[in-house]
Amino acid sequence: MQPNSDSQVADTPAQPPTAVVPAACETVSKPLPVPEALDAWDQVTARTHRLLREETIDAAWLTRLTELATAIGELVACAPDVALYLLIEANGNSVDRYSSQHALTCLVIADLAAEWMEWPPEQRQVLALAALSMNLSITVLQDSLTKQSGALSDSQRELVATHAAVSADKLISAGVTDPLWLHVVRNHHTVETPEVLQASDAGPRLAELLRRVDIYSAKLSRRGSRQSVTPAMAARDACLDASGHPDSIGVTLLRVVGLYPPGTFVELANGEWAVVVARGTKAHTPIVASMRRKDGGLLMPPLRRDTLHAGFAVKRGIEPSHMRVLLNHQRVLSCAW
Repeated sequence: MQPNSDSQVADTPAQPPTAVVPAACETVSKPLPVPEALDAWDQVTARTHRLLREETIDAAWLTRLTELATAIGELVACAPDVALYLLIEANGNSVDRYSSQHALTCLVIADLAAEWMEWPPEQRQVLALAALSMNLSITVLQDSLTKQSGALSDSQRELVATHAAVSADKLISAGVTDPLWLHVVRNHHTVETPEVLQASDAGPRLAELLRRVDIYSAKLSRRGSRQSVTPAMAARDACLDASGHPDSIGVTLLRVVGLYPPGTFVELANGEWAVVVARGTKAHTPIVASMRRKDGGLLMPPLRRDTLHAGFAVKRGIEPSHMRVLLNHQRVLSCAW
């Protein structure tokens, strides 16, 4: 496989198994209505941003973090494609609130992957908590670095290099005693050997999944010093091994988010440019909302396209900076169904 190929694991199913619907969604016979989902995610995003920027990290803070992780999990179960769309689109187009947006994106993707692999609920809960807290010691720094165009200073570099250990230490000081949670946070940048990952210990497996998701989400995110990349390039760096093929975690990530995840942009076989709004039956066949005609003119309203059909097949991924269109999320997401 060539590094920039979009064809890897083309026949891989993209949708994870149906989640157990939480109480908040028991009366919903289809995905959470778009207006309600948008409002809920606005609230969760603001709540996460406030919590992660608090200076006092104590037992009360840990309680609020746990409650937040549970609320996010319920919301993802109600509308997983909406969650992916909103978070990935925001990361690719904005540098505001990067740290909290990144934490949420990592939580959602890691949880979908852990669900697919049928990991126990308690491990999924640890992953959610670790995703929210892994960068706890550099939340404010991360937000400022996304707008910084120059190189890191020596002091910034030191903070980044030690943030995993310092974040774990902050959690211990606040009262965290769960060794698995602390291990995942402390080791979410550690590269383990295949032998360690195949062992029965859950710690390295959870940390490795979060490490990959961290890389994937970061690649799809815009920074002050660079634009975000196409989904294929992000998948190359996060999902493929040294030989250029997906390993077990890489295959899982491609299955649960697709080769073109919601919130990314693509060019179709007919020349239209579109935003992905939902995962399809295979990794390379998402549901999209076409925004621009072949001649560059805007499509108003956006048109639903199922890329499973040859005439609308995905030709390539497009970097968000090239799309140059303001998205009306409610109108765009209405194309998903």
